Amino acid sequence: MTDIEFKNTRYTIAGEETVLDTLLRHKVAIPYGCRAGACQACILQSDASQIPDDCQPGLNPQQIRQGYFLACRCVPDQDMQLHEVDITSQKIPATVSEKFLLDNHTLRLRLNCRIRWVAGQYVTVWIGDIARCYSIASVARLDPFIEFHIRVYPHGAMSSLLYNQTHPGDTLQLQGPLGSFVYHHDKPDQKLLLIGAGTGIAPLIGIARDAIEHGHAATIRLLAGSENNECYEEKHLQRIQNSASQFSYHTERTDNIETVLNSHYPSLRGQRIYICGGEDFVRRCKKTCFMLGASPRDIITEEFINFA
Repeated sequence: MTDIEFKNTRYTIAGEETVLDTLLRHKVAIPYGCRAGACQACILQSDASQIPDDCQPGLNPQQIRQGYFLACRCVPDQDMQLHEVDITSQKIPATVSEKFLLDNHTLRLRLNCRIRWVAGQYVTVWIGDIARCYSIASVARLDPFIEFHIRVYPHGAMSSLLYNQTHPGDTLQLQGPLGSFVYHHDKPDQKLLLIGAGTGIAPLIGIARDAIEHGHAATIRLLAGSENNECYEEKHLQRIQNSASQFSYHTERTDNIETVLNSHYPSLRGQRIYICGGEDFVRRCKKTCFMLGASPRDIITEEFINFA
């Protein structure tokens, strides 16, 4: 049996539980968000010799040297002594500048803050002890704000707060940015295919605008999947298409994306592919693109996390 000690109390790990699972099972109050290692809300500290592999993704070298790890990714293979980590210094205040609905359930949120970001990265948004990750749709070289497209769920812990109780002038806390789902300027003559489902097109819009701003010469095609064949950013995509000759977009039902790929893109050899959406959507599209000739090193993916 493996035990962990936190705040002078010992808890026994059950089976393949993570440290976070064990603490939550014992109703220990600890900040957490995605439970998948993305938001970094559940950072704890331990002796480096007690920390197993694969539970420090995304942490910087200094954090790793200090024995920081992600509780949601840590399945102990020996007893561990845990310590709280004060991440206050990692949080940056951001002021809500604008918010409005793009359709019946998609919120556009714009924030002003002093951080450096690249379109397509994501940040962790904090309200109290609630943390959620959102991809950045804006481009730092073009926009004086960070923009998120947020699906509003009736009982969503964060989205309901942002929709119902957050107003222009309010201050939120941001942590990040993180991620490498960004435009790379090394091959301006390489065709780009951007594939997204729902609000998964948010970072893709940012990547497309960033590529256009950098003078990307080859074609940039965006395939937007939706449940009803209607895209919440239709007008914005149309404006980009009208202003940039190398950009085009197509909207399709999410469950028909693979058919569209097979019929409209008989070969993806030599193209760079960006895919963003839910885990199953990303997995299916990635497999289809590989079967159509795209190199694995040219398929860049970002999976949205189910916070349920």
